[in-house]
Amino acid sequence: MQFQLITSLGNPDRPDNIDQILDSDIIILDIIMPWPSSIERKETRSGQTSGMEVYREIRSRNVNIPILVYSATQDHNLIDILRSNPSTRFTSKWSTPSMSQLITEIYSLLGVDQPLPSKPVPFIVHGQNDKIKLSLKNYLQNTLKLPEPIILHEQPNLGLTIIEKFEEYAEKSCLVFVLLTPDDKGSEADDAKETKRRARQNVIFEMGYFIGLLGRKSGRVLLLHEGPIELPSDLSGIIYIDIKNGIESAGEEIRKEIQHVI
Repeated sequence: MQFQLITSLGNPDRPDNIDQILDSDIIILDIIMPWPSSIERKETRSGQTSGMEVYREIRSRNVNIPILVYSATQDHNLIDILRSNPSTRFTSKWSTPSMSQLITEIYSLLGVDQPLPSKPVPFIVHGQNDKIKLSLKNYLQNTLKLPEPIILHEQPNLGLTIIEKFEEYAEKSCLVFVLLTPDDKGSEADDAKETKRRARQNVIFEMGYFIGLLGRKSGRVLLLHEGPIELPSDLSGIIYIDIKNGIESAGEEIRKEIQHVI
């Protein structure tokens, strides 16, 4: 499927790439676009209608090509003109549609069924607690019906080093569950008597890797906490999902957190 997104133009009366534009399956067009300084500006009530010149040029050549006009214009005369053509759909930027809503509009204009979105493959970062690891895998796969989660040691090595293998499989996932379980003991260098429970070093490393890769605010890196456990001070204030009573007890909170990405 070929798209053309038009948000600026050279000559609004006769765009140089009009033939290329007309080869597309659908056109996404803005209305309020800057006028080139070399072109005499044509003003209407709205004062900024260069996109309409492109629209009129397209329609003079092809009245049926689907056009999604995505614009902040509030000129009702222009909007009425756009909506008078059945192959044109106007969506206001002021309505702040989501990306999925815009995609639905595009498929509707094209008159084809929208494919169902594929579900993300989960990646489970874990320490030594095999019971809770397998419980989480079972919950994600059999209750939430997600694809089989990636657990690194279950994957073939393919002649890779450990870090190469991790990077290879990390790229296959955009939804990560970090199991922070109290597997190790540690203390300050000058206070050997005071010990604290900590997650395995590989868990902390992989957690940081995914936060950097996917973004802390993406909602795609979920921290599952089984205390008592000492956590890196950089993560102070971040909300964790408490799994001390098991994965099933935290199931609804897990489902709620990943609802927007599946």
